[in-house]
Amino acid sequence: MLRKQMLAVFALILALNVVGCAPAATPTPTTVPTVAPTTVPPTATTVPPTAAPTPIILTDVAGRQVTLPGIPQRIISLAPSNTEILFALGLGPKVVAVDDFSDYPAEAKALPKIGGSSGKYNFEQIVALKPDLVLAAEITPPDSIKKLEDLKLTVAVISVTKTSFDSILNDITLVGQMTGQVDQAQRVTSVMKQKVDAIKAQVATAKTQPRVYWELDASDPAKPFTVGPGNFVNDLITQAGGVNVFGTASQPYPQISIEQVVTANPDVIILSDATYGITVESVLKRSGWENINAVKNRQVYPIDDSLTSRPGPRIVDGFAAVAKLIHPELFK
Repeated sequence: MLRKQMLAVFALILALNVVGCAPAATPTPTTVPTVAPTTVPPTATTVPPTAAPTPIILTDVAGRQVTLPGIPQRIISLAPSNTEILFALGLGPKVVAVDDFSDYPAEAKALPKIGGSSGKYNFEQIVALKPDLVLAAEITPPDSIKKLEDLKLTVAVISVTKTSFDSILNDITLVGQMTGQVDQAQRVTSVMKQKVDAIKAQVATAKTQPRVYWELDASDPAKPFTVGPGNFVNDLITQAGGVNVFGTASQPYPQISIEQVVTANPDVIILSDATYGITVESVLKRSGWENINAVKNRQVYPIDDSLTSRPGPRIVDGFAAVAKLIHPELFK
């Protein structure tokens, strides 16, 4: 599987009003009639009753109706992509815990971790943190979501199975609506659109379409995993001006043989498993790969997997990184 998982400033102005004082004239005594004091009930004093918060009712990406009594003040994230969206919307101070894999931004590392490995979570810890909203993701097991709901917690699912750039923008917009950060969500998505459009305009000037092999997982060097059609990385490759050599595979994440890579003869090799120990040098030394164009021309590159596997604000940075690896001549 693809490893899962893209700022407001306030100023306070103090105005000092200086009032000149003239000598006061001696006032003429005035006779004030005695008036009996009026008894005012406590509810009629200058303290108005507190208005009830307006409920927020939305439909999440799983088609579930989510009802929040008001703007959430305590949020738990169950996926790195959700964590990055929350912080991009300026909601970091409201995030009280994250999953074990949330490591960006740096502030997220210091937050309490509530599990996530193999889809297992510390439900007792989650309940103890008293969240107003738990943000799940498409990768969150359905039984975990049900368990959280059985515990009377409000859960919203963000991100869809078939990720696209538009679906990521929609996720950010939805989180903004749930958390009262609609304007900030609009600012974030607008900047993302501008960056993507600029990259696409640059790629449109390319004179070639390099053939790309994307190595997803080579834990078994003889049978690595790559990306096929129907997943976001395949879209990144094509939109960045490349051709996925396994773009016609029968499944989104096919396991292939090293012989198939040799036969495909890619011009560029991108290692998203570099984070997990695969090095450029080890790939250059693979037996039988010496005649692959990418190896002969040393067009083998590592990439930060978190930039391309998390459907959040940084996906734009991932797109830029992919475009620069496929078409370095355009980004000098």
